[in-house]
Amino acid sequence: MEKPTNIPRLGYRALPVVLFEGKQYFADLRLNEFRPVQGLLESIPFDSEEGKVMCRNTGMVTCKSCGMSFLISMAYEEEPLRCMRCFNLLKPLSSE
Repeated sequence: MEKPTNIPRLGYRALPVVLFEGKQYFADLRLNEFRPVQGLLESIPFDSEEGKVMCRNTGMVTCKSCGMSFLISMAYEEEPLRCMRCFNLLKPLSSE
């Protein structure tokens, strides 16, 4: 009898949580928006005025070529980093 192969399962993924002005937000990297952990079902798009401020203050970076978003440690803020999807150099939103 053949041994069954393990098929990776796609399941739930934990969203990163960022702290901004004393309030916790989920950073949904797939939808490119912040959502409060507690409270209303509001969303703050990364490219909105408020979202850009939050991105700058929490280390959120969006690739200008493919649109993929990343949370980058402030320790790597000045390092040349590449996008994991398209390998282009990332440019932080704070440098706009």
